Amino acid sequence: MQNRRRDSLAERAPDRRWVVQGYMIFRPNAQFTPPTDVIEFVDKLVVRMEIAGMRTGDFTVSLAQNQLVVSGVRERPQLHGAAYHQVEIGYGEFRVAVLLPWSVEQDQVNAVYRDGFLQIELPRRPDREIRIIDVDAVEEDTNENDR
Repeated sequence: MQNRRRDSLAERAPDRRWVVQGYMIFRPNAQFTPPTDVIEFVDKLVVRMEIAGMRTGDFTVSLAQNQLVVSGVRERPQLHGAAYHQVEIGYGEFRVAVLLPWSVEQDQVNAVYRDGFLQIELPRRPDREIRIIDVDAVEEDTNENDR
């Protein structure tokens, strides 16, 4: 009987988390977890996901506050009478959530699915200006005769 080493990180965090320069991608235990890149530019964030063999109706993209979620199902093709000798391509349900580090211009978000890659561009919302308010100082009259 083989002794298998236990992975304490997997036991502590059942969903896989990758942190690179402040971006966190959540990949809950699912049948299929597509590879995902998060790329930051000065004016936007680009999320690229490899989901070849799908149609746009097979997945959804949603954006709520500071979280982008891509979920869907990639169906395994039915091959009757076939025997698999090697299985590496993932199929099934998937859900990938990306926490965004800053606010985005939601009405300018663009998503394109081409050549098996989903690319989502999230333009950075310009930082809000902080208004500095001048405070006028009013000196109290210490002369009680003026009252």
